[in-house]
Amino acid sequence: MEDEDFDALYLDLMQEFLADAKPVQWLAAVCTMNYDGNGALVDWIIKQPGLEPAVAKALYWYLQPAYYQHYAAEEKVPSVNRTGWHQIQALQQRFADGDLVAPSIGWDPRNDLASPTGHARHPGYDWTAEAVPAKDAAWAIPAIMLEPVPGEPVDIYAYCDDNGWDQGMPPHVQEELNSAIKDEADSDVDD
Repeated sequence: MEDEDFDALYLDLMQEFLADAKPVQWLAAVCTMNYDGNGALVDWIIKQPGLEPAVAKALYWYLQPAYYQHYAAEEKVPSVNRTGWHQIQALQQRFADGDLVAPSIGWDPRNDLASPTGHARHPGYDWTAEAVPAKDAAWAIPAIMLEPVPGEPVDIYAYCDDNGWDQGMPPHVQEELNSAIKDEADSDVDD
């Protein structure tokens, strides 16, 4: 299967799944997916009118905004990373505009349970520690992006483990992708 065909199938399957998914499933996708080459799905998620604040904020931090703090403007960002710049800016703007639904689940960028630390007092990863100090940054991460989203936090690490998720995908998406790859390989052998 060609990379473009695989990417298109993956995008279709994830969009179909997320269209009816629960907020915890959206959060599981953004906290555990492989971000390399996944710009189309990230763009699609950012544009969803029903985007939850917990999902949007987790997506923001997983896109690693601290990297972009070294660049004052888009044209300064290496061209290969400009998509990420746009995604970070779009998420910041949605928060600034209040263009998100009311939260139904919580998420704390200072205590991301999808990335366990093993410490009882602070069990999740602190994304905000990656922010570039003001004296070294071309721009500051907006204060709202540093705040937790109110609501019950979800242990995404446990959720994914309990439900068989891998690399941001529920089992049925993984199975369909594996089946498509196998079918393609089988048809190549028959030719």
